[in-house]
Amino acid sequence: MDPLEGASTAERFLIMKAERHLIPITGSLELLPLCNLNCKMCYVRLSRPEMEAQGRMRTGEEWLALGRQMVRAGTLFLLLTGGEPLLHPDFKEIYLGLRKMGLILTINTNATLIDEDWADFFARNKPRRINITLYGASDVTYEGLCGCTDGCERVVRAVKLLRQRGVDVKISTTITPANVEDLSAMLALAKTLDVPLHAETYVMPAARERSQPFEQQNRLLPEEAAVARIRGLRGGMGEEMFHQYRADTLRRIDSYEPRQPEPCAVSCHGGKCSFTVNWQGMLRACVVTTLPEAPAFELGFQAAWQQVSREFNACRFCADCSVCRLRPICRVCAAAPQLETGDAMARPEYLCRYAAESERLLREAEVASCE
Repeated sequence: MDPLEGASTAERFLIMKAERHLIPITGSLELLPLCNLNCKMCYVRLSRPEMEAQGRMRTGEEWLALGRQMVRAGTLFLLLTGGEPLLHPDFKEIYLGLRKMGLILTINTNATLIDEDWADFFARNKPRRINITLYGASDVTYEGLCGCTDGCERVVRAVKLLRQRGVDVKISTTITPANVEDLSAMLALAKTLDVPLHAETYVMPAARERSQPFEQQNRLLPEEAAVARIRGLRGGMGEEMFHQYRADTLRRIDSYEPRQPEPCAVSCHGGKCSFTVNWQGMLRACVVTTLPEAPAFELGFQAAWQQVSREFNACRFCADCSVCRLRPICRVCAAAPQLETGDAMARPEYLCRYAAESERLLREAEVASCE
């Protein structure tokens, strides 16, 4: 979650000021791990028996009590996610209560549950934006990846219902071996719907997949992911903007002057002004890393935030990354080496290959544009 995505100039100023003072201005609440889809690459989804074996779903009253603590600590922007957040039995109570507190709300949803009633609800109580995940350009792809026989049809209908009611919508997709061939069609579909689409091609190893060999993990080879990345950028931006992006990116690579090798400090917003609270109430710096963490409901939000912020900002990772000339284009972050290798100080080889192929493709596009 990028807290600056879609932010106005004034909002960016507030977020950057919050970061300097370690104020948790932006965060996300993972309301539950349940979902009506069963996407193969998901690292959150649990069945109800799995959830009940690990804990219980927090009530609307509990989330709202935590929300009041967040507001007092300085939180302004909040993402509601899951699992599928619309499945939470108290979702409307939570949403309306947080909105009444003055929080600026965004929702992540797979949109397959959004019908006229849900669309009318959001039309009456508009969020900042609804982020909708699109996992394919056909129902066949949805069935293979998500176990849903009419997922694409439902999502297209939901987008139209929300757009007709003036609700701001953004579409995102996670590219995997099961839907990579749909990328061009998904870009075309988003254009038809007049909604921007963001294609995420770097899939961090999900916790439930860490013990599996690579070929059984639901992500592309790094070179394949880089190809999809450039295709997604080019298709989403259009030729003129893409060539400007390409020129700016190559300029940053060519002008990068690495310092002496040293373990890298955290450079993202996580633990500085951004946080997440999972369905069990564990506060973390971001959605992909599990450590450090602190129990927000038991300690109280402010104490949990201070503990996680202090510990996460003390984290360091791979010294090799600090002197790599591809640092300006690499997706490496504090969590990636640990998730990729099991060692925060090791080189995340997947990302090294991903960045190198991304650069090669950009330079290839540069040559092609000059011919």
